[in-house]
Amino acid sequence: MKNVVRHIAASIFAAGAVFSVCSCNSETPKSEADNAKKCEGYVAKSPSNNRYFSLSNGQTYIPIGMNICFPRFLTDEEAVFADYEKKFAELSKNGGNYVRIWLSHPFFEIEDSKAGEFNPKKIARIDRLFDLADKYGIRMKLCFENFIELVTKKSFFTFNAAPPFDKKIYAKEFGGQFETIDEFFTTQKGRDTYLARVKVFADRYADRKCVFAWELWNESSCIKIKNDKLGVLKDWHSYMLSKLHGMFPNHMVVISLPSYDNDNVRNNVYPALNADPGNDVTQIHNYLNEGRALPICVEPTDVLCADAVNSMLKLTPDKPVLFAEVGAASPNHSAGPSKYYEKDSEGLFVHDQTFTPFFLGSAGTGMSWHWEYYVQKHNLWYVFGRFYRAVEGIDPVKEGFVPKYFETKNLRVYLLDGKNTVLAYCRDKNNSWATELRDGIPAKPLKGEVVPLSSFAPSAKTAHVYFPYSDSSAEISAGDPLPEFMRSAVIRIKK
Repeated sequence: MKNVVRHIAASIFAAGAVFSVCSCNSETPKSEADNAKKCEGYVAKSPSNNRYFSLSNGQTYIPIGMNICFPRFLTDEEAVFADYEKKFAELSKNGGNYVRIWLSHPFFEIEDSKAGEFNPKKIARIDRLFDLADKYGIRMKLCFENFIELVTKKSFFTFNAAPPFDKKIYAKEFGGQFETIDEFFTTQKGRDTYLARVKVFADRYADRKCVFAWELWNESSCIKIKNDKLGVLKDWHSYMLSKLHGMFPNHMVVISLPSYDNDNVRNNVYPALNADPGNDVTQIHNYLNEGRALPICVEPTDVLCADAVNSMLKLTPDKPVLFAEVGAASPNHSAGPSKYYEKDSEGLFVHDQTFTPFFLGSAGTGMSWHWEYYVQKHNLWYVFGRFYRAVEGIDPVKEGFVPKYFETKNLRVYLLDGKNTVLAYCRDKNNSWATELRDGIPAKPLKGEVVPLSSFAPSAKTAHVYFPYSDSSAEISAGDPLPEFMRSAVIRIKK
């Protein structure tokens, strides 16, 4: 990390209080010595600005991280935890503080042989995961379930340690109590079965501060309920959100819905389910998809992010919004990750996925999905550190940011207009995944770009500019052209 960044950051904040919003315990990405520290305070919607998060110790909290939901290729316990430790350490040292985990993956599934019986070995594994997260200051969003049928005919994923999308131990033909998935969701017996498993976690982890939130189900509207699916899910979510808030009084509880890539999901599923008042955070998923999805799914990544986040801010203006799954998939998600990942060693996808949502008014970074296939493969953990430096010292709760947007000839400008600060993410309109990765057209430097921000901060004399791709900074006179840069720049102006 370049020393010039630290010097410029120090000069930016010399006149005012700096406070960390990006990690549990420090104002800069963590050293190895810092890793002994634990998370402090519970995460909640900020009482003074309900679009952002704060900790119970009063500190503002910006989630920075990605999905690391399960081990894709490993099954040996020691190998899995060595891999998780490596990932958590890389994320933490780059200012990251947030991951998502599927508790229903076979490696963690505590109810793995008979309904109502919970494997102490798996519980010990989850204890170990909690301790590892606490060690590195990582908050976890923990997803309870992902199955869509009681019994499926084929697996959705084909890699070594793929999670199943069924739960045979609940099906009568395998000794369970339920004839159909509808019966599981519409009867008290089904609700009690779900809650009995949840209670194991509540009894053990309700006081742990490394929990970001508990997630009821992964993409619940994908569940193959046959009769009145949205009505059934609306009732089920409402009941479970209320129950889990009682079981986890210190933690948030959230729901998860599928990719925002078709008219039914947009017009019916999200409005019917995401707006539930018991759902603490409005989450959204979407991916690059060159298949039968809506045209937005092949737009530049920042444009896709803008569509998703803006839609959710409009749907629930009184809640934090998080882009909880974002990535690049094969057409129609038919063959896993996008072929373009292979070429994306500079992290075009993850830069825009990480940066853009926050500059649209999201409460945190977007959460990339393909951890092994992409981020780990190209060693792109540093992108989180670059986001960290771009927003270091910013307090969105106190700023009361209002998202705004405009374009110049060559830039899309995503701007946060705050009480004391103007913060803008500027994205080159001439460059995208399509031009660079699909068409093989190299990115070209932008020279002499002028971003008109004087109307937002008319008395400002200087602007501080950070360049994520080169990890460098510059201080310029307000209104002057930006130094030469590639792909994107972040401008910060004190009012």
